[in-house]
Order: sequence, then C-alpha cells, then structure tokens
Amino acid sequence: MESLHKTSGAVVFAFLILHLTNHLVGLMGMDASLQFMDAVRLVYRHPIVEMGLFLALTMQIITGYALCREIWTERKDIIHQLQAASGIYMAVFMIVHVAMIGVARYVLNLDTNAYFIAAQFQAYPWHYLAYGFYGLAVMALFTHMGCIAFDIFKKKNRPAAWIMLLMVVGIGGYVTYLLMAMYGGYLYGIEVPEEYARFKL
Repeated sequence: MESLHKTSGAVVFAFLILHLTNHLVGLMGMDASLQFMDAVRLVYRHPIVEMGLFLALTMQIITGYALCREIWTERKDIIHQLQAASGIYMAVFMIVHVAMIGVARYVLNLDTNAYFIAAQFQAYPWHYLAYGFYGLAVMALFTHMGCIAFDIFKKKNRPAAWIMLLMVVGIGGYVTYLLMAMYGGYLYGIEVPEEYARFKL
C-alpha cells in the first residue's frame, strides 16, 4: 500500500510543483501567469497525461486513506499525525477543486486560468472562504512535504530532520502569504474579466 502511495504521489507531486510554479509566476503579473499556463498545458492537458494524472490522484486518495487509518489506529507519533492530517486536507481540497474546475470548464465554458482563482478572492464577503480554502491547501502541501523530509532524515540525524521540517513549513508559510496577497490584489491590481464574475466560491 505504501509503495503504491509513493508511486502515485511522485506523479501527483510533479504536477503540483508545476502547478504551484504557475501560480508563483503570477507574481510577475497576470500576463506572465497566462503565458506560462498556455505553455505547460500543452503537456498536462494532453488527454493521455490528463487521464494519467486523474488515475494517480485517485490512487493517491485511496491509498492515503488506508495509510491514515493505520496511523491513527496505531497512534503513531505527532509527525505521522501531522502528515496524515495535511494529506486528508489536500485530498478534500483536490476533490472539491477538481469538481469546481469541471463545472467551470464543461458547464460554464470558462477557461480555468489565474482569473478563475482571482474572481473567488473578489467575491465579497465570500472571499474569506477563498483565503482559507486555498491558503490551507498550500500550507498542507508544504507541511506534508516537510513531514516526508523529516522521515527521510530522522534515522541519520534527528536535529537535521527537525530543521528540514521547520524550514519546509516556513517556506510554505511565505509562499502562502505571497499567493494570498497576490490573488487578494495587494501586490497589484487584478481586473477580473466579466465572464468570471458568475463563478464565485
């Protein structure tokens, strides 16, 4: 079960890093984000790649659920608990986020680009949900990675393992701050096209 989780996790992780990079490119402006997305979509929106990602995500959620049950049944240490909790939030986020994208793409005929996200941060007063929903997702990703880093280093150098965990989570906090500030319009003004106003979180 754990080997399957790691294999599917590698595929999902590769996509998430690419996806997160796309959002970070947005720090240079919406035009930069849209151009970067157009380029990488040639890869991950290929039908075969998209299906592979969907299957890997499904496997990740199924195996992750089984591993979480094992962690809580055996009452493992706090790091495993944290890893399980962050994994569960990521799974919930991905299910809801993919469903939202599906509705936007196939029902509302919207391009789910950076404006799709930005529109949700301008949906007053519901924008507070967007900060929590997306902010916690970014933090959960980095927390999960930090726990994995801790697990790798703990047998050889436990102090280094703690440093890695805190460093990765710290970077996650800074990245979360930057992205929330950007999509919230605090770094630069974002003029969301009118067609996105009908899709609010």
